[in-house]
Amino acid sequence: MFEEFAKLMAKVNAKDENTHVVLLGDFTSKGPQSRAVVDYMREHQDSTHCILGNHEVNVMFAYLNHVGLEQRLSSGHARWRPLEFSSESYIPPRGQVNRMHRDVARELGEERLDWVAKHCPAELAIEFGPQTLVAVHAGLDPDLSREDVPKVKDITTMKYMLPEDHSKTSKFKFKHSRRWYKFWDGQHAPRNTTVFYGHDSSNGLTLRKRTKGLDSACVSGGQLSALEVVYRDGEYQEFLHQVECREMR
Repeated sequence: MFEEFAKLMAKVNAKDENTHVVLLGDFTSKGPQSRAVVDYMREHQDSTHCILGNHEVNVMFAYLNHVGLEQRLSSGHARWRPLEFSSESYIPPRGQVNRMHRDVARELGEERLDWVAKHCPAELAIEFGPQTLVAVHAGLDPDLSREDVPKVKDITTMKYMLPEDHSKTSKFKFKHSRRWYKFWDGQHAPRNTTVFYGHDSSNGLTLRKRTKGLDSACVSGGQLSALEVVYRDGEYQEFLHQVECREMR
């Protein structure tokens, strides 16, 4: 996917000193060139920012637990070394980590993974004019205050949540659940906040007033998308940039 990524960076004029790029997670494990993507990020770290996706979390977890990983994955009672976030110790849900994550961990190696761990948070809030732009990989509970710390599992894996209990989330649809972003159009969502996310390739490009879903299924032969946000003379403007992708599955 690095070839498509490089084309998209050229389209958004990423080399311009006034351009800041935020990668919304899953920049590894998508195609055969994870190392090239991370090396680009390291080379341009002053202007290229990143959010952890569920695949980065899985890759780091696989690296941390690489000894006997396959045997332990097949066991329902394995003991794991958790990933340590500032807010919690985290073990991905069973079935989420697989051999591919082990292989990508080997490809990236300790130095690159250490850089990703230090430079890519699970959530990034950017004050941009009067608006706050929040970047997460999967989704965000509209009821959380600015002081609340969302759970790693929620913001890296969720697609659905319960209308009456936003703490109940899942990557898969369950009884009475709805896609999380629909609750950001209601009265409980914080004012002057817009959420940017990826993760939901099955739903495709989903640009709403308060939420911007940018996963357009590049790995499946769709597009790789970027939304340029400009604040000028008291007004916001948005420009969509896309490149066509080769199918990599």
